[in-house]
Amino acid sequence: MKALTKHRELIFNDLRERKDHPTAKMVFESVRGKADKISFATVYNSLEYLVEHKMVNKLNIESDSVRYDAFLDDHSHLLCTECGKVLDVAPLKLSDDADLQSRLGFQVKHVDIVVTGTCSSCHSL
Repeated sequence: MKALTKHRELIFNDLRERKDHPTAKMVFESVRGKADKISFATVYNSLEYLVEHKMVNKLNIESDSVRYDAFLDDHSHLLCTECGKVLDVAPLKLSDDADLQSRLGFQVKHVDIVVTGTCSSCHSL
């Protein structure tokens, strides 16, 4: 793998400091004041580079835009359908994921569980 460019490193560090699972637009808004002449295309392409090199996860969850997550430990997500907030939680497991190999011959490599509902902030309204 090539060394990270200045922009990729800036974007990667920004993601590691966040817990909000930002979109590319959110990352752009965050880093554009910290880098000379950084474009949205540079941010987007850098995010895709980081995903391709397994430094960041791409979350295709029920939202308008793809989200990015630099927390690579095994975990699941809670998605608030009211405000769009995405929260990390301890990994949730399928009740029969171990059985998939024996019943269907399917080798499980990764389980990505997203639970939708209402967060505590929205639920109390």
